[in-house]
This record gives sequence, structure tokens and C-alpha cells, in this order.
Amino acid sequence: MTRTITIEDLYQFRILTRPRISPDGRSVAFVVTTIDERKHAYHQEIWVASTMSGEARCFTPGKGNSHSPAWSPDGRWLAFGSNREGEDPKNLGPKKGGKGKSQIWLMPADGGEARQLTWMPHGASKPVWSPDSRRLIFNADVGPLDEETEDGQPLPKVRVIDRLFYRLDAVGFIQDRRQHLFLLDIEQGEPVQLTEGDWDSRDPAWSPDGKRIAFVSSRSETRWSLPCFDLYTLDIEQNQPGELCCLTDSTISCNSPSWSPDGQTIAFLAHDRIGSAGHEELYSIDAGASREAATCLSREFEGSCADWTNSDTNDEQMMPAPQWSADGQTLYVLAAQRGATRIYAIPLSGSGAQPATLTPGNIHIQDFSLDAAKETVAALIQSTTRISEIFLCSTSATGEMRQLTHFNDALFNELELATPEQVLYTGVDDWPMEGWILKPPFFDPSKKYPLVVQIHGGPHTQYGYGFLHEMQMLAAQGYVILYTNPRGSIGYGHAFADAVRGKWAEKDSWDIMAGVDAVLQKGFIDETRMAIMGGSYGGFMTSWLIGHTNRFKVAIADRSVTELTSFFGSSDIGYKFASDDLVTPPFAEPERYIHTSPMTYVKNIQTPLLIIHSESDLRCSIEQAEQLFTALKYMGREVLFVRFEGQSHGLSRGGHPHSRLERLRHIQRWLEQHLH
Repeated sequence: MTRTITIEDLYQFRILTRPRISPDGRSVAFVVTTIDERKHAYHQEIWVASTMSGEARCFTPGKGNSHSPAWSPDGRWLAFGSNREGEDPKNLGPKKGGKGKSQIWLMPADGGEARQLTWMPHGASKPVWSPDSRRLIFNADVGPLDEETEDGQPLPKVRVIDRLFYRLDAVGFIQDRRQHLFLLDIEQGEPVQLTEGDWDSRDPAWSPDGKRIAFVSSRSETRWSLPCFDLYTLDIEQNQPGELCCLTDSTISCNSPSWSPDGQTIAFLAHDRIGSAGHEELYSIDAGASREAATCLSREFEGSCADWTNSDTNDEQMMPAPQWSADGQTLYVLAAQRGATRIYAIPLSGSGAQPATLTPGNIHIQDFSLDAAKETVAALIQSTTRISEIFLCSTSATGEMRQLTHFNDALFNELELATPEQVLYTGVDDWPMEGWILKPPFFDPSKKYPLVVQIHGGPHTQYGYGFLHEMQMLAAQGYVILYTNPRGSIGYGHAFADAVRGKWAEKDSWDIMAGVDAVLQKGFIDETRMAIMGGSYGGFMTSWLIGHTNRFKVAIADRSVTELTSFFGSSDIGYKFASDDLVTPPFAEPERYIHTSPMTYVKNIQTPLLIIHSESDLRCSIEQAEQLFTALKYMGREVLFVRFEGQSHGLSRGGHPHSRLERLRHIQRWLEQHLH
């Protein structure tokens, strides 16, 4: 017997991430995240599944949280990150030895005892193997330790700030720490720092001969106001850093480099430094070049080469490095297009308007890896009615995917879930628009249903074929859910995404309302019982729309922007929006900021409003919510303010489990109070 989904089912989900297929293609290592119902805490373990039988076993049972599995090229070892307790053979002490921090560990691929490889004071992460399976490169923060009294009590911090980029949502203050690359011989055990300086370095990739690495680093004079990561190569000479070469010219910001099989070319992902609209492209460049123009291979393709599809099962949106075919003529890349995220095969000569996909269909691929022969793909796939599991497919057989893991089958076989129906309609300026509706399970077309309109954040992300627990829960409560991709969304080409640059809410707000009108024409919506809600940019849009229309009976603004002038200074990256999405800073064109801010129209808001915000949100500071709440309460309007202590901007996707439950319960109660 089936049942509808509940809020509490969140605690039953087993979230899979980071599928890493072994070099011989016989096994896949991956991370499984569960929630301890008693402690209300996440727990991460690494599992390994056979690609032949599908049999899976826990590789790191019960000891701390483990993540980031990485197979050695010879298949003998699995390196991973973990905060498990280890010995301190160097007698560094808990602080200098990084006790309680995630460190790099090593375990034989067939099981056995794990061996701790690093004792970095701020922790270590993201191990990457050398081709000879003898060395690892990893990332680690470099910077002073927190001051303490003689008895180990922390002293109040004094933070000296001399740059714009000094804090980051979900991380905290970063002004005195830099992220650098370290090299470690797994037998000799002393890490060597490969990069240093007042900048960050990341995304290392070994050349096939093991003599060089490629990585990205933001080193320009404007790196702390408008970062731009260039692509570098570094010679590795007798386990020491050698000659450093910068390949790109700071006009594009680079990520995720990958060497061709012959070591002559590097593929990577990048976006324009200004005006990218979140659109990632695939590039290639001669590995021996120096500050030359890279070749864009995806310019004609409307998809964006990263996972921008919304889901609320985890807070990671991946940008895996492009993978080369065995002959070096094709690149396999993850890209978001028209509601889906798929793996596309892009020729080295360029993609054309629509490259072939290895994984057709309306699916959401979150991450993938290839075996050494470049024949088998392990992909993490979810759909609108199933959370992520690992599937296998071949690079030579398009469309044939075999499910490898079944961690959530038992739960989801119990659930009666809503399947989305596509809605195509016309927006402002006769632009074609795409959206979807979820109908309640056991939908009766003769009845009139309340409508809940959901608006995504970004603005440069996309709704589509990801699993959304929140929407499925609301559909189960008897609401029809509408979610659309108005102009500004990713997946419909750069021009579509860039159409809101300097024009927030001017036309995309009415694109959304055109979607509402299109659904009303279907005849099963009660127009007197409509709600609107959204988070981040979706919260901004919710606040804007209820200041311009009274068509909605109730609204929910979550982690939103409400006043753009204060957002410029209070957000961790508000100044970057001023240089790019908003075109100008508030003191240069104050009238533009006043015109676009929802607070300008707060006196018009008559719609009962639930405001949800996290107190440790550095992306959209809680002062944005406080301004909106205070103004509405001062005027005697119906408003409720729910604040979440200690949570960041990503609460709905990866915040404290109990806070995630409470957030959904408040949403459920508010809608029930006003729409039933």
C-alpha cells in the first residue's frame, strides 16, 4: 500500500554523493549521508559497490565522518577525507595537529586498517593521486591559529580587514587564511607546500607523465574584489615545486582542468569575468601556452557546463572536470539545459548547437566519473520522483543506463509522488517560457485546487527535473505547484540568462505571472486561493510581486534580498553583484537601487507574509528580513518572522536537520492557515 510523502521522510533519505569508479571499472566508491534521528545530526560513510553484482559494503563504518574517496591509479588504495580520531605520532598537540579537523587517510582497496596521512592545523581535503600511485596532492588552508589562554580557552578574536572579500557564507571569516596545494609522498609522509602567497589555489590535476600539475589560482590585483581564477601549470621536480606558468589572460575565470591523454592539451571550464550570467563554457588550451587565448568548444550550445538544476536533497552543485575519451578527440562534460542536467559528448573541434548526450531523457545528473579505459561511466542520477542513486552507462552505447545502487528503493516504493507536467507558455516580449506543475496525488480534475507558485534563486539557476522534497510534500497536502524558468534562468542560452542584468524584476516578474495565467486557463485552480513563495532571488521576487499585485492570498519570502543598497555592503558578495548583475554600485546610481528594491514598495503589501531567514546567513544578511518585517509590523500588516539560529544561506538544502524540519513545518502551517 502506498502513502503520500511527509516532512519527516527527510530523516529516512540516504543521500548519495561523489561516485568514483575504480580504474579497472569493477567497483564504485561513493559517500552515503544519513541523519541520526536521536542526535539530529548528519553522518557520512564511504561505501563501495561492485559494478558486476551491485553488492555494496560500508568501507568506513562508524568512525567519524568520511568523504571525498579517491582511487589510486593502480587500484591498490583508496584515499579519503575524514575527521575520525587518529594518533598523534609527531606530538603536535590537538591544535597544531588539527584534531577534530578533516584529514587525509589511506586504506587498502580491499579493506583493512586506515592510515592517517596528514595532520594539518586547519585540516586537509580533496586528495588527487599522481599517475604512479605514489603521491597525493591535497588542499589545505594556511594561516594563523586562533589565540588561546594558557589553559586552552579561546581568546576573543580581533579581525583586521583590508579587503572586500573577507567572509564567505557557510564558511565564515576567511581574511587571514589562504587555500594552497600540498604534495605528499604516501611512504615518506611529510607534506611539501607547492603554492604560496596571498591568494587561493585549487583544482589540481596531474599531467599523464606525472611531471606537472595544472591548477587554478586568482592572483590579479583585483582578486579580493572581483576574483578571476587563471589556469596555471607547475613543474614537479623531485617532489618539489619547479617552474610555474600562467596559461590564461584573466579575461575568463577558470575551473576544473583536465589533461588530454597525450599531455599536450588541457580542457577546463570557465566563465566570462564580467557578464557571464552564471554561464559556464568548455575550453581547451595548449598545455605549453603562456597567456594565450583559449578555445571555447561550447559557444553555440545553450547549456551551461555545470549542474545548475535545483534540488533540496543536498547543498552541493557540482562542476566536475571534463573527461577525455581514450583517443583524445571527445570531452564528456556535465551541463544543465532546459530543466535537465546530462552528460554531453563534445568533440575537440567544438560542439555545435546541440552536442550528443550519453544520458538522454528528463533527468538530473549531479556528478560522474569514468574508468581508466574511458569506457564506463558511473553517474549520480535523480529524477523528479526519486532521489539520487548511482547508475552505470557506456561511452559507446548512448541511453543504456543500469541502476547500480538501491539505497532508497524501499522508501520510495511506499510513496505516491506527483509527476510533473510541462507547461509551455509565452512571456513578456513574446519570449517562449517553460514551466512545470505538480498535481496532488489522486488528483480530481473536477475540483478546484489552491495554487502555490515557487520561484527559484540565483537568478541564474534552473528548475526542472531535480527531486524537490518541499514541493512533493506540498503537493501531498493538496496544492497544485507551479514552478517556472523565467528569463535570467540557466539552460536556455547566455542571452536568456543575461536578460536580467541590470533589470532585476522588470520583465522576469511578469514572465512568472504569465505562467500563472497559463495554468489558470486549465480550469482546475481556485484563483482566490493562490500563494507565492521563493528563496534568495526567489524571496526577492516574492517580496517584489506582492508589492505590485494583490492577486495572491498569502506569501512566503525565504532568505531573501529586500533592500539592494544595504545588500551591497552586508552580503559576502554584494559588491560583486554591483560590478556584474546590478551593473553599478548604489552610490553611483541610487535611483536604480531604489527602483529595484522590494522595500520601496512595502507600503503596497497587503498579502499576509511569512518571512524565513537564517541568523548566520552571510549571502543575504538577516538585516534584509528585519527591514521587511519591521516595516510591515509597524504598519499593522499580517506578518510572521521565523529566525533560525546558527544557520547559513543553504538551510533548506544542507542546514541542521532539525532546522530543516521546522522550516518545512512553518511553511506547511502558514499555507494551511490561509488557503484551507
